[in-house]
Amino acid sequence: MSWPNKSLREELEINGFIKSYKVTYPDIDFEIVDRREKPDYIVRSKISGEDFGVELTSVYMNGRSVPDEHIPPIKEDLKTIGIPYDPQEVEEYKKRLIDAITIKIMKARKGYDLSHPIMLSVHVNEHRAIFMDTRKEWDGLVIANEQLFDEMHPFIEIVFWNLANGGIFCVKPGESSENYSPVS
Repeated sequence: MSWPNKSLREELEINGFIKSYKVTYPDIDFEIVDRREKPDYIVRSKISGEDFGVELTSVYMNGRSVPDEHIPPIKEDLKTIGIPYDPQEVEEYKKRLIDAITIKIMKARKGYDLSHPIMLSVHVNEHRAIFMDTRKEWDGLVIANEQLFDEMHPFIEIVFWNLANGGIFCVKPGESSENYSPVS
């Protein structure tokens, strides 16, 4: 299996973001208006006509996750016993998520087009995230990093998607959590 190039990954991510967002917010149905940089996309609500910028990020456990764990065939032991739970790895992954958000906020403050409200799409793209499968787990991440989320400007919302069971978790400044919606 080869890994998709950046253009194809971004296309898959924006479509995944739009689909996930619609599950949680059925009254908002986005369509892609423009593909660009800083932010990566402009989307429009088909219902209100309002445009939003969407910056994409995909967070892995480390720089070797893709070649070492995501591309190779699934190991036989994982097929029978599943992904082993390691609380230290889950905590490390949470730190990776926070680091990625911090970097995106800093970059967005320095030169992003802010003519539209912008959202940060965080593709939770790591096997270990299956252990972050409850609202309590995601609320805890926000509470532990409350200042970061309260000061996420210029982003109006951070959307974590591709969670366990197809869930989505949305955070807005000043609100501990907007929505957690696991899909059965």
